[in-house]
Amino acid sequence: MASLNKQQKRAKRAKIKARQINIHGRKPAALDDDLSELGEPIPEYTLAMFSKMRDAEATSRNDMLQTLLSNLAGIISDHPELLDMENADNEAMAATHLAADMLIDYRMWADGMDRDAAQAWLTDPQFITDFGDALDSYRQALDLPVEKAE
Repeated sequence: MASLNKQQKRAKRAKIKARQINIHGRKPAALDDDLSELGEPIPEYTLAMFSKMRDAEATSRNDMLQTLLSNLAGIISDHPELLDMENADNEAMAATHLAADMLIDYRMWADGMDRDAAQAWLTDPQFITDFGDALDSYRQALDLPVEKAE
């Protein structure tokens, strides 16, 4: 896992890039869950993913992580500029960094945590194990052959 300073820099760059995309969607003020800690409007596609993650987390952490991974794949496809290739050896590493940034923002959004508490949650050994397991399951699901309809 990257140092706290690097994580903060990545999060800042990801937010700047998200702003550059110029997505105008935001939760209506009546539904706003104190997003002031995040500092900027959250793009609509991110809010939609966060809502799905919260619903999935009610079932299990694994379901929440699977929801993150599948939705993040679509977001990266639509917005490849979100990947920070300057601080990653390859696209997979950049996607992992983006996932970590999204998880921190999700926890801040869902539970009103501050950034330090969200980063502590992300670096918990059990969470790291769970994330690795979810990532392995997601990769295995992508490698499954597609059955042809007869």
